[in-house]
Amino acid sequence: MTQHKSKVFTFTLLAACMISINGAAWAAHVPAGTALAEKQELVRNNGSEPASLDPHKVESNVEFNLISDMFDGLVAVKQDGSIEPRLAASWENKDNTIWTFHLRPGITWSDGSAITAQDVVWSWQRLVSPQTASPYASYLGNMHVANAVDIAQGNKDPATLGVKALDDTTLEITLTQPTAAFLAMLAHPSLVPLDKVLIGRFGDKWTRPEHFVSSGPYKLSQWVVNERIVAERNPHYWDDRHTVINKVTYLPISSESADVNRYKAGEIDIVYSVPVNQFAQLKKTMGDELHVSPQLSTYYYQFNTTRAPFNDPRVRRALNMALDKDIIAQKVMGQG
Repeated sequence: MTQHKSKVFTFTLLAACMISINGAAWAAHVPAGTALAEKQELVRNNGSEPASLDPHKVESNVEFNLISDMFDGLVAVKQDGSIEPRLAASWENKDNTIWTFHLRPGITWSDGSAITAQDVVWSWQRLVSPQTASPYASYLGNMHVANAVDIAQGNKDPATLGVKALDDTTLEITLTQPTAAFLAMLAHPSLVPLDKVLIGRFGDKWTRPEHFVSSGPYKLSQWVVNERIVAERNPHYWDDRHTVINKVTYLPISSESADVNRYKAGEIDIVYSVPVNQFAQLKKTMGDELHVSPQLSTYYYQFNTTRAPFNDPRVRRALNMALDKDIIAQKVMGQG
């Protein structure tokens, strides 16, 4: 097993925290002369069984890990925070409210059919439509895409969304106001384009392995519920030359201890997370195999405001002010 991973796996083998806004999205650049293992396959734990592989029907990292491996968005956010072109090769804007994106020439789905700007338009209309009931239906509204809020609330038709295809490879997005985080927000897995023809033909069954098509470095080849999901290299991927791993197997191991034990036994190559009470010891014993990556997230503790004394906002404010968040982060959770 080599540590030279595909674009999706750029961290060391044992990972405590590895999901950013769009998962990992960096190609593997193998130095010339590097000897790779003959068998380029990876087994990783994914935490639990995904609810779906439909990007518009899910909301957790369990699903987004898989979606980020199998689909590309217009752009990605690199580890240093810079924006990286993915399906879009370039873009420009007018007054930071009208954005024009130019898709890479010749990009295709995993079945070889063309990915077009119309696919992006239809996918975003599906995301925001109340009929889809997506957990992220409000996301385009938060980006200030024109009419997105009204559409999500059922007050306008999805066809009025401020996104249109100027031609097969040119996409225009209209915002109601400048949005500083607009490009970074585009990297979210809910905004990956989907194949309109495929979903129109198979409906909710489009995510079955026999129907599934993808736009990323991997395509779904097997899904055994509560046992494993297998993805194989997508030879039609636009950046396939920088994919190294040929097959990835995802396991739904919910126990963190079992996850770590199977890693130690050599049965898996990447863990989903490590038990908090083992973190310090693993950091000492596993060396650089334990790797903590930055995560763009907000964690919070929520009060039950229907029960006393937490129904009093003064009590909630006092408790909030009394809690030392640094102690929680550094001592209780212990992972930064």
